[in-house]
Amino acid sequence: MQAFDYTRVSTVDEAVTLLAQNNGQARILSGGTDLLVALREGRLQTNLVVDVKGIPELSDLHFSAQNGLTLGAAVPCHRLYNDEELAATYPGLMDAAHLIGGVQIQGRASLGGNLC
Repeated sequence: MQAFDYTRVSTVDEAVTLLAQNNGQARILSGGTDLLVALREGRLQTNLVVDVKGIPELSDLHFSAQNGLTLGAAVPCHRLYNDEELAATYPGLMDAAHLIGGVQIQGRASLGGNLC
């Protein structure tokens, strides 16, 4: 694996600025289940990894029948499974999340990185 710089950001603006400054060479790290494997195997090159797990709104998961679903891109798959009302309202989302790897992968895999 080639060497790269790593930075953890705490705002969307910080992340966007770093990504823009690196001309498409920076990569976003959220769950890392695909990114880290691709980097390790040499299938992907980067000069900078931008860790977005510290951005609060990307980890938001809120559901109510009145307001609908707020689902941040960094929410790991496993966080969906404990909400029966969410499962009943969005069964397709639950099915898709269950298709992502095994239980250990689902504990790290971000919905944004794997479903989008």
